[in-house]
Amino acid sequence: MPVANPVVEGMDEAELLGFVSRAAVAAVRRAAATSPLYRWFYARTDLRPERLRTLDDVRRHVPMVTKRDLLDFQRTLPGGGATPADPSVRQLHLTSGTSGAGREIYPRDARDLAGLGIPGAYEYLWAGLAPGDRLMLTIPYSQTMAGPYFQETCAAAGLVPVNAFAGSTADRLRDLYRFACAGISATPSYVHRLTLEARAAGRRPATDLPSLKAIFLSGEPYGAAWAHDTAAFWGATVCEGWGATQTLGVAMCTCERGAVTADGDGTPRHAVLHGLDHRCWIEVLNPDGSPVAPGETGEIVVTLLRPSAQPVVRFRMADKVRLLARGSCGCGRPTSCYAAGTIGRVDDMMKIRGMNVWPDAIDAVLLRSPVVDYRGRVYSDERGREAVDVTIAFAAGTPPESVADLPSRLRQAVKQAVGISVDIAVVEPGQMPEEQFKSRRWRDERAVRAVGVADG
Repeated sequence: MPVANPVVEGMDEAELLGFVSRAAVAAVRRAAATSPLYRWFYARTDLRPERLRTLDDVRRHVPMVTKRDLLDFQRTLPGGGATPADPSVRQLHLTSGTSGAGREIYPRDARDLAGLGIPGAYEYLWAGLAPGDRLMLTIPYSQTMAGPYFQETCAAAGLVPVNAFAGSTADRLRDLYRFACAGISATPSYVHRLTLEARAAGRRPATDLPSLKAIFLSGEPYGAAWAHDTAAFWGATVCEGWGATQTLGVAMCTCERGAVTADGDGTPRHAVLHGLDHRCWIEVLNPDGSPVAPGETGEIVVTLLRPSAQPVVRFRMADKVRLLARGSCGCGRPTSCYAAGTIGRVDDMMKIRGMNVWPDAIDAVLLRSPVVDYRGRVYSDERGREAVDVTIAFAAGTPPESVADLPSRLRQAVKQAVGISVDIAVVEPGQMPEEQFKSRRWRDERAVRAVGVADG
């Protein structure tokens, strides 16, 4: 079994939970004493940090912070949320803004930057990558933390980054072979596009790219069947890491067993994400703030356990995940466990014709070869009824005869999977915009969502 941290991985469950409890209490006290954000936030409460002793104390007495709270606080500061005169700040990281509520600013000091890539090294080392291996990076380098983070993960694990931020999908496919990459890091949407590009080019990476060991997914949920097919086509382990600007990188990731496994009858199913509990305390909560039980899905709430220029204490991520019981993975690590492939935005859920519809459930139906991508729209028709249409694009070079009845079959599959009827249209591949980061495929244009319509 590959080991990234023998001290943590050698703990038993009680030892690890004891460490997390002490570190979480210390994180609250540190934030309350030193952080302008938390001093401002806690001043509106009756919190007494000195009275906290256990994780249960933290859960009961420490209020949760939302993105809106942080944005409200940053509007009170000069410099757009970062004090220009602070000599300790070495970088500013912005969140991606995919929630639509605004972009938070996170100042980083030298200590933050020195440890920035360490959590990502767990994911790579557990997957079997070794120092000197080459990892292709596809996430764009920008003002977000993603670009510098992925660079530093390679440094922490001793890997050689192959920077593929620019260039076409064909260029990236060529360079996977040219540089004999051992891994690729991308969103599921982009891996799907790359897979179809490889098929169209006649590539068979399972046999003609023997250097490839692992594909590292992040940013989006994905179906187990899709992950199983992707692993088979590339001849590589499909892995996953989840993290955020708030967590200073990966906070949970898969081990050497990967992100997908199979039942006794061969049916693919999502495997296990391991929490890096010694770095970040993860809670999975119901809407009322109570913890979910293993097997249930809830919102992720995070507390960063290491000191940082911007502490993060009980921050509501607006991401959902399915919690698993500790010990759910056969690898034997003592960490908290979560279902791989299930992490998506809480606010992505759509209520359509009285049904709760998650886009990732539709992704699992539609994003299979030869569909390269899709866009969905929920709207009100001329009679005010809720309607759904989906536009799909096939991979370039797909024979027309092989997809003649595919829209009809996909309509039936969506109806069976999520319980709603959709209209499906087909466009040429070039008419579908290429997504390389967090994909936002759905638009809600229903009349009740229009600007100016009163709530209630």
